[in-house]
Amino acid sequence: MKTIFSMLIVAAVVAISNPLFAQSKKPVTTVFWVGGVCEMCKERIERAVDIPGVKAASYNLEKHELTVTYSPKKINEEKLHELLNKAGHDTSKSQASDEAYSNVHGCCKYREHEHNH
Repeated sequence: MKTIFSMLIVAAVVAISNPLFAQSKKPVTTVFWVGGVCEMCKERIERAVDIPGVKAASYNLEKHELTVTYSPKKINEEKLHELLNKAGHDTSKSQASDEAYSNVHGCCKYREHEHNH
């Protein structure tokens, strides 16, 4: 009797935790601010996050928003911000180094524009 009861408890725990575990495998979509002013910026921003684990990325130049769908098992949002910073773009959570920013094309100097975040 004790064995059957133990098996039922284990089965119940597995049944409850499986849907929760399955959710963590699903792609996540997030939207956040990224500094950029032109089509070259848009291409650089989207290319910066075009890595394994990212399902889709689209930068809205007018709103300065990046929409990214990614697999949380392969990458996290912090890493996305880091990749964008390395490409020379500030985000809502972190800032590109002056060295990385100085490497973007002259027309891409978003910090000098009033559109800034």
